[in-house]
Amino acid sequence: MENENKEIKENLEETEIVEQETETIEQELVESEEVTELEVVEEQQETVEQEVEEEYVGKEVTTSIRYDYRTMKYYNMYNAAYRKKLPLLYLVFGLITIGLAVYMLINSFLDAKENPEASMTGTYFTLAIFALFAFYFIKQAVTFESFVDRQITNHFAMHKVAKQNIRIREDKITLIPIEKPEEAFSYDWAHITSIEEIDEFFFLYIGKQPLIISKDPNNMVEGSYEQMLEIFDEKIAVKPYKRCTKKVVKKPITYIHQDDLEADKEAIEVETVETEVTEENND
Repeated sequence: MENENKEIKENLEETEIVEQETETIEQELVESEEVTELEVVEEQQETVEQEVEEEYVGKEVTTSIRYDYRTMKYYNMYNAAYRKKLPLLYLVFGLITIGLAVYMLINSFLDAKENPEASMTGTYFTLAIFALFAFYFIKQAVTFESFVDRQITNHFAMHKVAKQNIRIREDKITLIPIEKPEEAFSYDWAHITSIEEIDEFFFLYIGKQPLIISKDPNNMVEGSYEQMLEIFDEKIAVKPYKRCTKKVVKKPITYIHQDDLEADKEAIEVETVETEVTEENND
């Protein structure tokens, strides 16, 4: 909780001094001012301590999230394909390139009729470049999801899956790294500039930076899924909000993380050992 700095103004009574002030009176005035300032500081400290000790009594839930292939693909597909509309832009660029190529070809044929001796070599070379650009743009538009898949696969070839718990309250959201909980960081809801939603996730934007919240009820750590939705309903009513009802990811996600393979291997080894111990005890 941020405490605003308060300016302390003291109203001093005006006193007419008829006789010459003595050092005793001056010293008493100084001591009186110091005592007054000390009392004000002590009152401020008591107020701060009371605020710190005050317990939160509103709605509070904790959910978890893995920034794995699935999470990253849903976010990148939503952000790139539906917010920024990159596939549509690629398609538009491709069509514009084809239009320019056709326009140049028609003009070249008209010029050739007027001047049959003119060379068409430069025109054909330029048309070939336009064709390559048009092919690239249209290919990117048609295979955009595959392009995203390649980028995410390359990312996880060098990075492990990060995990976080996310504590959601009516006043703030706290991100708690699983491996380093001491590095928890909070955002007041006032910092959230917009809320966007798909079937699988909430995306809370702080400017351009997203906070990704899973909508999987199985990820709840504390509190209920219904309580989390209640908090979001309250915030959606007062924040810029957008919901995408389209199917963001169309290709099935089959990627398997190396972390998951190692965890499964360890689980199998533990289960095998426990089975062997149980069999020995039974014998």
